[in-house]
Amino acid sequence: MSIPSELFGSHFATSEMAAIFADQQTVAYYLEVERALARVQAELGLIPAEAAAAIEAGARLERLDWAALLAGIPAAGVPTIPLVQQIIAAVGPAGEWVHFGATSQDIMDTALVLQLREALTIVERDLAELKVILTELARSHRDTVMVGRSQLQQALPITFGLKAAGWLSMILRHQERLAQLKPRLLVGQFSGAVGTLASLGGSGLAVQASLCAALGLGQPLIGWHTAR
Repeated sequence: MSIPSELFGSHFATSEMAAIFADQQTVAYYLEVERALARVQAELGLIPAEAAAAIEAGARLERLDWAALLAGIPAAGVPTIPLVQQIIAAVGPAGEWVHFGATSQDIMDTALVLQLREALTIVERDLAELKVILTELARSHRDTVMVGRSQLQQALPITFGLKAAGWLSMILRHQERLAQLKPRLLVGQFSGAVGTLASLGGSGLAVQASLCAALGLGQPLIGWHTAR
């Protein structure tokens, strides 16, 4: 995760994009995954419905003690451990079902994929806008003559419309690449501490499939904790 910079932050990210990866929004995504996990486990009969309802209500950003969360991270090594501890404290008797069968990397990786999905919607929107602009430039300047260059030297004339069409072709290729990328990228992660889902017995893959479906993500062929 990048570190915000007052010197260079505005050079490499928009405020809209930066907001998706801001600390509190990142934790909000962790909480979204925890809530979805409890919901699907209740639907599968693995945890009580009342516990899932309590987790749904308690795993909320506004319920967190942010200072305590930050203070707990150095000892835990990851933010999800102090986060889960706070959820457990917030939901009372339902606490034994919080994070059931999951490991920290499941929550963090799946949340990151959700962030990337939101970020891609911005990229796709911006590419679509550029496509419209460049298409109009190419059409309106198809007869606008300009200097052509070869090896940085003035050469035969071209049209500005041709130049804009070249830019447009790059945008179209980017759109094609993103379309090809999304099915590979937008895949959830849920496989337990060592990738076996053993703590859920024979229900592990059902939970994995239901969790990914609930979040609108693809199901992984195998856990990808170590696939970086």
